[in-house]
Amino acid sequence: MEKDQVTELCYHLPEAAHERLCDTREEIRLLSDLNARISNEADHLQLSPSALARCFNRHADQLDIALHESYWPSRREQPEHIGRRD
Repeated sequence: MEKDQVTELCYHLPEAAHERLCDTREEIRLLSDLNARISNEADHLQLSPSALARCFNRHADQLDIALHESYWPSRREQPEHIGRRD
């Protein structure tokens, strides 16, 4: 390793875990879009607190699984221009 290079810890994320994270992100965006539409219209559709709690718990479970599928950190060397503060 050269003197000016920065070493950082990186987690390895399997493809299945990456897909799980992407799917969870898209579901959260869908819920956000749904909420925005509901807020702009009359209150025809309401989500109960227990239904909302189930959604959040399901997303938390999916994120937990993806995080547990990641590998312990490894060291990765970065080029000297990355991570440098001038």
